[in-house]
Amino acid sequence: MKIKNSTKNQPKMTDQPPSRTLTPLQIPPGSSPPSSQSRPSVPKSSLTAGTTPSSSGSFASSTFAMSSLDTTTSTQTALSSVMSCTQSSPGAKSGDIFTQAQRSVSPESQALAKMFGQTQQIIQAIHGTYDILEKLTKFFAKAGPAIRAADKLEELRRKLQGQQKEYEAQLELLEEKLSKQLQEAIKRDLRDKALELVKKRIQEEIANSVNKEIPAELHNQTARHESQMLEVGTSVYNSEARAQNTGICTATDNLHPLWLSSANKAHSGFPATVRVLADKSNEDIETLLRAYNIVLPATTREDKINYFLNFIGVNLRVIPTPPTASTSKEGKKLSSTLVISGGQ
Repeated sequence: MKIKNSTKNQPKMTDQPPSRTLTPLQIPPGSSPPSSQSRPSVPKSSLTAGTTPSSSGSFASSTFAMSSLDTTTSTQTALSSVMSCTQSSPGAKSGDIFTQAQRSVSPESQALAKMFGQTQQIIQAIHGTYDILEKLTKFFAKAGPAIRAADKLEELRRKLQGQQKEYEAQLELLEEKLSKQLQEAIKRDLRDKALELVKKRIQEEIANSVNKEIPAELHNQTARHESQMLEVGTSVYNSEARAQNTGICTATDNLHPLWLSSANKAHSGFPATVRVLADKSNEDIETLLRAYNIVLPATTREDKINYFLNFIGVNLRVIPTPPTASTSKEGKKLSSTLVISGGQ
């Protein structure tokens, strides 16, 4: 790791010794001081290039290299003098020796040593920072897909939120539209029902008012009047039908049916022609007579038919067929009723 040197970072060289108190060098008694052979050799690169050139390459510290060389030389000279003093006076104390060595080291050398210590601390901090950066790089390399997935999820969430807002706006418009239509339908339906209820209520009120104002006897008369009107209508219709039946001259002419007094319609067994009536059984003829309230004074079938023809306005009459020469049962079966005109 090269050291970047600049005038800003260089310590200020003064003649005063540093204020920090140095720990005395402890030399055990009887031990010989280190010789010149055991001293660590200083590489030439550290002597010739004490600093790293700046990023622009314009600041080459040759002066600083020379001063470092001089400082190293002076330090070696001081150590040599200390060792010579130690060898010449074996009984000297270690404190005196350290004091003499400390005085021999120049303040520049002490400042340079302090700067070297700070530089090593900075280098260690930089190494620690590089380790942290390497760990962070590995972490982010592993967490990259997760981060991209999170970004995609966030983008998808924003899209979904936008779609949700659009759907909510559409739902609000639809709800408003349906609400208006529903209100109109309810108003229309309620209006119709209200009018119907009002009409019904008015009819009930009118009926109640009329019933209160009109006496019961008048109600009975009104009911009888309705039945009388029905009878009158039936009588008028039957009179017209009788008038049309008077023109029938043959047994095959169509008859005009008469209505029953209880209903405005003819009986289901009313004959279509005189011939059909003449061929009916005695029971069917009696049923017709009872339906039209015709009294039955006669006993024979032909008399009953003539009564009915007279009732409906037909001038034709029927007589029994004369018996044939044979009196067998087959001859009686072959006999039938003859239809003749009323003038014969």
